[in-house]
Parts: sequence; C-alpha cells; structure tokens
Amino acid sequence: MQPNKTTVTGLFNAPYQYQIPIFQRGYVWTLEKQVVPLWVDIQNRADARLERDAAQQSVSAGALKPLQKHFLGSLVLTPVTPPFGRVPAYEVIDGQQRSTTLQLLLLAFRQAVQNLGDEQLFKMLDALVRNPGPYTVDTDYHKIWPTQAGQDEMQLLYSAADVASVCSAYPARDGRRKVERPLMVQTFLYFYFACLAYLQGVDLAGAADFDEHTPSDELVKRIRGGNAVVPLESAGTFDAQRAQALYMALAENVQIMTLQLEAEDDPQVIFETLNARGEPLLASDLIRNFVFLQAARDGKPVSALYTKFWSQFDLAADGKGVTSNRYWVEKERQGRLTYPRIDLFFYSYTVLRSRETTLVGHVFEAFKAWWQTEHRELEQELERIVTASGYFKELVSPQGTGWLAEFARLMQALDVSIITPVYLALRERLAADSPELRQALGDLASHLTRRAVCGMTTKGYNRFFMRLLQAVTAAPDAPQAALRTALLAATADSERWPSDEIFRERWTNRPVYWEMKPARVCGILRALEYGARGPAQGSNEVPVQAALTVEHVMPQSWATVAYYQEDSMSDGQHPARDIAIHRFGNLTLLTQPLNSSVSNGPFDDWKNTKGEMVEGKRAKLGQSALLINTYFNGKYPEKWDDKAIGERSDALYAAAALVWSRPVAAEVAPKTVAHELWGGGAKKRASQDRLAESAPDVQE
Repeated sequence: MQPNKTTVTGLFNAPYQYQIPIFQRGYVWTLEKQVVPLWVDIQNRADARLERDAAQQSVSAGALKPLQKHFLGSLVLTPVTPPFGRVPAYEVIDGQQRSTTLQLLLLAFRQAVQNLGDEQLFKMLDALVRNPGPYTVDTDYHKIWPTQAGQDEMQLLYSAADVASVCSAYPARDGRRKVERPLMVQTFLYFYFACLAYLQGVDLAGAADFDEHTPSDELVKRIRGGNAVVPLESAGTFDAQRAQALYMALAENVQIMTLQLEAEDDPQVIFETLNARGEPLLASDLIRNFVFLQAARDGKPVSALYTKFWSQFDLAADGKGVTSNRYWVEKERQGRLTYPRIDLFFYSYTVLRSRETTLVGHVFEAFKAWWQTEHRELEQELERIVTASGYFKELVSPQGTGWLAEFARLMQALDVSIITPVYLALRERLAADSPELRQALGDLASHLTRRAVCGMTTKGYNRFFMRLLQAVTAAPDAPQAALRTALLAATADSERWPSDEIFRERWTNRPVYWEMKPARVCGILRALEYGARGPAQGSNEVPVQAALTVEHVMPQSWATVAYYQEDSMSDGQHPARDIAIHRFGNLTLLTQPLNSSVSNGPFDDWKNTKGEMVEGKRAKLGQSALLINTYFNGKYPEKWDDKAIGERSDALYAAAALVWSRPVAAEVAPKTVAHELWGGGAKKRASQDRLAESAPDVQE
C-alpha cells in the first residue's frame, strides 16, 4: 500500500478518472450531516488565507505562522489498466462519498466564477473537472464516474449551461406535491450558492438572520422547498480576491491522504477492515496518545501518570467495580452540531491555552501545535488539564443551588457556549466564593442577557470573546477589572453592552415569546426568580428549567374568550394586542403540575353554566410557590388588559435592571428584587405600607 499526501486540486489535476465500483453504495451524503460541515471547514481555511494576506501588508512574511491545514480524510485506490484510447483510472475502494462531494464542489465553484468574468480561474477549475482527452468513450472526460444510479445526474451537472437548467431538470415540487431532489443535485446546488455567497462576503455559518435560522439553514430550506432556488440576498459585489482565496485553500490548505493498493493487497479485505463496525478516534484519544507517547519518550512513569491524572476521563466506579466513564463521551450541542463532551472540553482548553481560534474538528492539531511551542512539564500540564476539566464540568453540568450553578443554567438557556474558554480562565484566577468572580460572571451574564433580550446579533462573538479571553489572561492580578473594561469599551453593534434605555425599551415592548426561543424566555424569567431568592436554607431552590413552562396570562386564544373582549376595541387594536400578549409583562412561569390546572379562561373568578363559581387564572397563579407570581396575589390587578400587561412589564423590568445592571452593582439583596417582582415600581399601586404587609418574607 503506497501512501501519498495531496490536496483537492492535486487529486483532480492529473488526467485520471476515479471510478466508483458497481458494488459500492450510491451517493448518500446529506446537507446537514456532511456537506454543510465540509463547507464550513473549507470556508474557514479560505478566511484564514484572507486574514493572512491582510496581515502581510503590515508584517513581514517570515513573522507569520504557517496556515493550519484541514485534513479531509483518506481515499483507498486500486489502479485500473485501461484499453487503448481510454482514460487511466482508479477504482475507489474507500472514500467514494468524499471524492464525489469534492468533485461536486469543483463543478459548482466553476459555475459560480462565471459571475466574476475571470476567464483564467474558470479555465483552472475546468481542468479539475474535465480530463483533456481525446478518448474513445465520452464519459472518460469525467473526473469522477459514479455508480449507475448517479451517472445521469453527474453528466447533467457537468454539462448544464446554468443552475436554472439544473433546477428545472430536478425540481423540488411537482405541482403541489413535494419531491426530493437527488442528494448529488442538492449538494451541487448548496455548493453553488455557497460559493456565490462567499464571493460576495456572506458568511453562511454566521448568526441567525432568518427566524432563528442561519443563512446556511435558509439556503438548505430553499434548495428543498422550491423549484427555482433563490440565492441569498447580499449587498456585496463579486470579489475576485475571495475567489482566489477559496481556490488556494483547496490547492494548499485542504489535505487528503491517498492509499494506492499494490498487487499483493486484497481490496475486499481492506474495504471490510476500513468499514468494520467500530468507533472512530476522538480528538481526545489523539491527544491522550500524543501526551503519553511524549511521556514514554521522556522516560516518565506512564502507568502512574495515567492513573493519577487521565484515568478519570476513561474510568468510573459504579458500585460493582470499575467501568467506562460515560459522562465524557456523552454528546453536547455546540452550535448546530453535537460533539462528545471530552472533545468540547479539549476544544475550550486548547483555545484557553493557545489564545487562538480553532474548530472542534481541528482540536488535536491545534493542541499539538500549542504543546510544541515550548518545553512542557508533563505532570504540571496534566494537573492543569484535570483542574480545568472540573471547571468545565460545573459549567456544562451544573449541580446544586449555588450562584455558580445558576450562572451556568442561564448560559445554557441563552445557548452561549462560546464563553467557555473565558469562564475557564476566570475560574483559574479567581476563587469560587470571591466577590471578584461574582463581578466577572455577573458582568458576563448582564452583557449576554441584555443582548439576547434586545435581539442583538451573535455574529462576531468568536472574535469578540477571543479578545475578552486575551484581556483576562493578560491581567492575572485583576482579571475581573480587565473583563469589565473590555466589555464597556465595546462599541460595535455585534459587541456592545446595551444601555439601560435600550434594555428597557426592548424588555417592555419586544414580543419575546415570538422572537426568542421559548427556552431562552424561560431561562431569563427563571433567573429573575432566582434573583429574588435569599440564601436561607431551602429558599433559593428554584425548580430546574425542565420542570417549568412559560405561561401566557392573557391566553394566546384571547380573541375567543369573552372576558378579554372590549366593546371599544377597533380592528386595528387586535394586531397590537396579538403582539402585546407575547411581551414579558404577559408571561410568567408555572411548574408542570400547576400548568395543567390553569385554563385559558377568564382572569377573574367566574360562574359556569351551572351557576358554580370557578377560579380564574389570577387565583390559580396566586397559588404558585414561585415569587414571580406573587404579583397576582390580593386584589390587584383587578382586570387583565393591555394596560395591566404594560404595568407588569415595568415591574419585571425593574427587577431585571437590578439583576443585570450595567455594569453589575454590588450583590443585590434578594428582597429588593422580590419587591420589584411584586410590583413595587409600578404606578398606581397600593400603598407601600400595604405592600410591605403583603410581600413575601424573603431572607436577605
């Protein structure tokens, strides 16, 4: 078996045809699972080239680090001796999905560059999708020749004059009936529109811009939903420099290993071995092997070091003895994808140590590059890894009712795992019970919660939180002060800490239940509830988010309930109320058992058809043990209408402004927060004396 390292362009540059044997399965890669992640990796390498080109304008070439390469995997090939007049060929024993996908990418890229008018780049790409010939068989011009199921599709994609003809040949709808485009066609269309977007400066993997969907999600939706796929909107022009960066990334920064079989190699045995059932190596497996191989080379006691430091990642006691530790291999979501926890930990740990951005799929290469920058004291580094893993665990799997656990739960609700390296850096430098750590995490919580409530973009968070990490690590004596300074100094829309005026306006007017994920709304309201709880035993135990639901006080079906109708309401007021009911002022939390008993009926007690009094929503909300519902105790409010929603919005904002002040003030007394949840800041409320008598007795 002869190994050879090459690139995407190197693979297809020579006049060979890669033939998929008839016994192989057809093309099965899907957009979500394989194609989109592949595009993200390639785009990342092209972006890195653009950044390097920009940096070369001010820094000498020798001072720049070599660009990191992305390893795409391997192809196992066996040569085919062709008859006279036919193209030299290889059968693809393993890697047919990967090789076919790369050819589809090049076909799509070639089609996209026609918008540039760059004839040279078009010809360069044409050489990567067409063998020069002449040949006695026309299909020999194809670089990839798939199984019979995909041959017609490949020929059409190669010869199509434009993308419109591809969409017409393979529609997504037959009249009203939805039809699934072939997977090869879907992949081609995705890459074509992805290339168009990249040439115009659109980041497909960027922040959600389409109702909580990323531009990539929207593109996938359009490919599957309509006959004529509409490109993503962009105000940018086609940029030749971006096209060249994308080409050079494929030519130099995306690597493939080809393994060419020799006469004594049995292709079937090798194929079965490569595709045998088994778990692929995790990045953490590669890191472990690298570290302990280094230990063996240095003459260290490998077994003792493993037992002392690493065994906790692999082993656990279950009462019957030692078994594998399933915690670290369970998957967590990061962005749109899920990864084993241990790989996410080493991703965050590598970013923390190197203070450079990377991708989860590149963790091992980035860790290795950081490790080799200087001599490492092995035992000291292993001890740092173990300590950091404990901090990581408390963030992703919070336990108990302490404020650190509650911070972690809020971050999970806001879905901002990007903060993990910054969190690890703060925990390494500040004691868990210190006011400095409370300030730092309070500032982070305020910044992120305010931005979420205000509907501000998360695009650019990678770069921003890298700057925060660098600020924290550069100030070991006062990291909390450095963090606050960096947060307050941010002025870009993608970074700034919203002011009280903006926060108040968005809190009181934004239909958050519509525009935010309900889980985020629930997490924010739950954090308010926790902020009103004191440290007395048992008083700060708020039900976990999974046990809570967001309840509309005025039901979403208000228009069908006579109680909420008003004779004076005009047609124009109905849409306004439809928005108002989704604002914070009309939302509360209930536990699951109480939620099932709260109806969508009137707010006040009412008589049923039998003349029996039935408790309204106010009475049932007043039975809740949650402090956020003490607002509904007593006689106020007497009627639940638009005005009442507005007044409660103000009351909840007053509590939110205490919990998430800018910057975070000294620790706020829970009773003060509880007072505002009760409605202490609302106008036309009962006297303060009556309020003090009725308010819950919460320990400070």
